[in-house]
Amino acid sequence: MARAAPASVRAVNIVSFLTAHPSRGFTISELAQHLGMNIASAHATLAVLCDSGFLIRDPVHRTYVLGPALAATGFAALEQHPAIEAAIEQAEVLSLELDVEVGLSGIAGTDVIFLARRGPEPLTSSIAYVGDRSPLLAPIGAVFVAWDDDVSAWLERGDVPADRSERYRSFLLEVRTRGFSVMPAIPSPDVTGAFQRLRSEPTDNDAEQNLAEMLQKVDEVLISFDELSDSDEIAFKALAAPIFDPIGRVLLSLSITGSEQPVRVDRIRHLGRRLAKSASIATRRTRGRVPGRQGS
Repeated sequence: MARAAPASVRAVNIVSFLTAHPSRGFTISELAQHLGMNIASAHATLAVLCDSGFLIRDPVHRTYVLGPALAATGFAALEQHPAIEAAIEQAEVLSLELDVEVGLSGIAGTDVIFLARRGPEPLTSSIAYVGDRSPLLAPIGAVFVAWDDDVSAWLERGDVPADRSERYRSFLLEVRTRGFSVMPAIPSPDVTGAFQRLRSEPTDNDAEQNLAEMLQKVDEVLISFDELSDSDEIAFKALAAPIFDPIGRVLLSLSITGSEQPVRVDRIRHLGRRLAKSASIATRRTRGRVPGRQGS
């Protein structure tokens, strides 16, 4: 793999950070602090991005926000990826039918990025906001790797101990069998704090490592439905179902946000099957292919 040019990395990090924090602008000092840059390098990169229209600088507050040129980039990307529009249509149908928040996520390099949401605001915190990124490490993003032949990189990045790797593989097998994944509600301040730190300092490798370590300390991250009866109750953060591309890879994921209150397992199964049906419709409408099935 070619080594990334530092200037390119800085530009990508700045645009990604501002995309994930669209509600406010950031000064050059704040960006340098959050992204681990020196002021001189940040200044040069910001100047190029502003000249191209990808960013705009507020001359009064001296803050930077995304520029209109990126809107054109977004519209062009939607034309090149019709599955996104098909998935958003299904999210709208599902949110109206079930009166729940439905989200759409995709893979962005080595991260999972939240692309869109439809439906009512959940009573608890939303699973994510548009532009939000999470590292693709175990157990995060299970729906994106459950159909892969090799998940070793996902396990290694998540710092999964060797004695737990088989449990994770069994968990992924259940996801494939059910057709959707279940992200449990994790009542851990340490995990919440680790996520917040990583979002604030996305280029800090220690922040990602800290998140991986906190997740491995929580037993509730893996739920085996084989061990539960329909009358059992569990709290979930989100259900997620895959949308496949024409060669059978998981391209996108539709998700239903949970209330984080205990829900009967049979209700979760019902919601998951309905979610998987919507994801399957989006797959078919964009000529995607479910692995193991012939044709489109």
